[in-house]
Amino acid sequence: MNIQIAQLKYFLALVSTKNYTTAAEQCNVSQPALSMAIRKLEEELDLILIDRKSNPISLTEKGELIASQANKILEEIFIMGKLASELHLDKLNGSLKLSVIPTLAPYIIPLFIQKFTVQYPEVELIIEEETTKSIIQKLKASETDVGLLVTPLDEKSMVTHPVFYEEFFVFSHDKIDKTYILPEDIDFRHLWLLEEGHCMRHQMMKLCELRNLENSNIKYNAGSIESLINITEASGGMTIIPELATWNLTPERKERVIPFYEPTPVREISIIHHKFTTKLRLINSLTQIISSVIPSYMKIKDTYQRIDINPI
Repeated sequence: MNIQIAQLKYFLALVSTKNYTTAAEQCNVSQPALSMAIRKLEEELDLILIDRKSNPISLTEKGELIASQANKILEEIFIMGKLASELHLDKLNGSLKLSVIPTLAPYIIPLFIQKFTVQYPEVELIIEEETTKSIIQKLKASETDVGLLVTPLDEKSMVTHPVFYEEFFVFSHDKIDKTYILPEDIDFRHLWLLEEGHCMRHQMMKLCELRNLENSNIKYNAGSIESLINITEASGGMTIIPELATWNLTPERKERVIPFYEPTPVREISIIHHKFTTKLRLINSLTQIISSVIPSYMKIKDTYQRIDINPI
């Protein structure tokens, strides 16, 4: 099979304009040359792509499928060209917009931001906090370049690179005289949760198989993990926090952090980006920096007997 890039471009121009003359002008070629190129494409594929009896021109059913694939091929070629241009540069430059979920941002960003700035001084790194839903929407709309969030996600247009696996712990108002805790040890009546919209709220509820919290006379849906910790201390009860949130706790607070009995619940933290991104080299560099500040035991999924708690 000998299909040329120009044939695909001419074909898609005709698909877009539905007119041979307009398509030829758009491609800066003569109409006969464009028509001949499309005919040769059909011969190479041994398929009829254009319904030439229709007015205006339309595609056959098989032509629709080939047009979709041709779009993908040309997008990949564009990305390859963009990547090749970047690889000619000795240093990385430009800008990269990173969106991070709020239950991760306060803990992970301070770990890598200075190292990234020192290693890539000519790259402008723009960081924002967004919910998972918002990050996916922004990636699809090209309003952000890369996301750092909890996976897996059922998004075919996204590419996922798992970076580390973060365990969940219980934080209690009172010190519990136990080495490990079971889900049934949690006081559901006084379990503080994040507000709706946070994927960690869904994870916490799935972890404990909660159905309702109607027995509690106080309702407080926190907007951050720090708020969860503070309200737990002020009003009693328990909450569930991820491992990175435990690192900077005071020694007194750390005494009230209890791990779960195996299998320990974990969340998978990943870098995700659109599969047609033009900033792959920048994203790969960011991924390597983030991975370098994470302890090795957190990068291995099977370090302990674990159970994945998916985001949704």
